[in-house]
Amino acid sequence: MAVRVDIAYLLGSKDPLAHKNPNLLHGHFSKQLKTKGAAKGKTMHQVWLEKYESMLHRARKEPFVEHNKKIYGDLPIWVAIEVWDFGLMSKMYAGMKPADQDVIAIKYGARSGEAFADWLRSFNFIRNVSAHHSRLWNINILERSPVPSYWESYDLNNAKPFLYFCLMKKMLSNICPNSSWWSRLIDLTESFPTDPSASIQLEDFGAVKGWRDWNV
Repeated sequence: MAVRVDIAYLLGSKDPLAHKNPNLLHGHFSKQLKTKGAAKGKTMHQVWLEKYESMLHRARKEPFVEHNKKIYGDLPIWVAIEVWDFGLMSKMYAGMKPADQDVIAIKYGARSGEAFADWLRSFNFIRNVSAHHSRLWNINILERSPVPSYWESYDLNNAKPFLYFCLMKKMLSNICPNSSWWSRLIDLTESFPTDPSASIQLEDFGAVKGWRDWNV
């Protein structure tokens, strides 16, 4: 929600319909045509808009959608974000101009907009696993982000969930400094078996020695 608001605020200050304006987005996203697959001949922005229109159609009976359609004829970006899912949001962010990406990325401690786009793709993968109640604790992350340079000495594995939980904690420290989420994660992991022969090991989650004492 916080990132959605940041995107809507930044782009909305340029154009209420910025999400539909290809001139406000990165050329690779809004002008470069795909050459393969079902979307051949379309830009990634056009594909994004198709998915957005599909979500908007599903939400057409929502009062805020009906109101904006009736009064204004369209939804400004700060209203349109209410129908975006995480994947649609992350793709819009990845399609923004680098300078605009950087404004948001720096807020959350990412070194660049490109790095933050990677974080969002990884978070979206984890979100989808969680939403479908699939096994998460030792899953192999398919949408991977590089380990930030400030954590390289910790020997973190970007193929396992723990790195991304650390990134979530870093973001939450900005979004909600009083959140108890990290403390509750520690409490949960302390309930794991400590027997080295047990089938469940925190190392499979990607956790490394001494992590509970980190100030991430």
